[in-house]
Amino acid sequence: MAGTPADLTTYADGNKLHDHTYYGRGCSNTWGTDGDGGSITPCADSDAGGRYVKTADNETQKNGTYYNFQATTVGAGGAMATDKSDSPDTFCPLGWQMPYSGTVGDYDDKSKTWNHLFKSYSIHFSNGSSADITKVNSYPLSYIYAGFFHWSSGRFYHQGSRDYYWSSTVANDISAYYLDMWPTGVRPADKLNKLTGSTVRCVNNFSIPHRRHGGRKSCGSDSI
Repeated sequence: MAGTPADLTTYADGNKLHDHTYYGRGCSNTWGTDGDGGSITPCADSDAGGRYVKTADNETQKNGTYYNFQATTVGAGGAMATDKSDSPDTFCPLGWQMPYSGTVGDYDDKSKTWNHLFKSYSIHFSNGSSADITKVNSYPLSYIYAGFFHWSSGRFYHQGSRDYYWSSTVANDISAYYLDMWPTGVRPADKLNKLTGSTVRCVNNFSIPHRRHGGRKSCGSDSI
């Protein structure tokens, strides 16, 4: 399901099995008090606080689409409840995939995880230092603070101050693992409610990242 920013009220949905996407154009806003700080007002692309976010090395990137976990896994991940079980399907292009995630154990050294990718670049995480954050937020990784869309409130939060990138790994019935980054820390194995409208990064090589010509958006097939 998709629509225009003017239709935000249609996205207030509490069912994690519904296949939702959101073409995010909310203005930048933090969580506020009890979640009341998020934006319900769309911004034009040229507006201050619109869809553009800068990387640490001053590259401008434009936010695209936000997806709940059901949408990122082509319907395969919404109902899965097994801890550290990878969804068998994602909408990444052939030869690409969403990274695996999870906690310590087999996921700590599994090759197609953020853990492995960050270790390849000598990036410390959980929580890491400001230098590590700069590496994640710079070329060739270029993860940006894309924020997230909250389906129950119909509001958009944290663009420019935090990122939320889905993995393909299920944490439990209601949550999946994701990459969490903010200006003073990065964790590649936090849990996020499957209802959250988050961003996606597909990868095809977990030691030497590649980016497609033209840069990267927050939507699923534009990748490193």
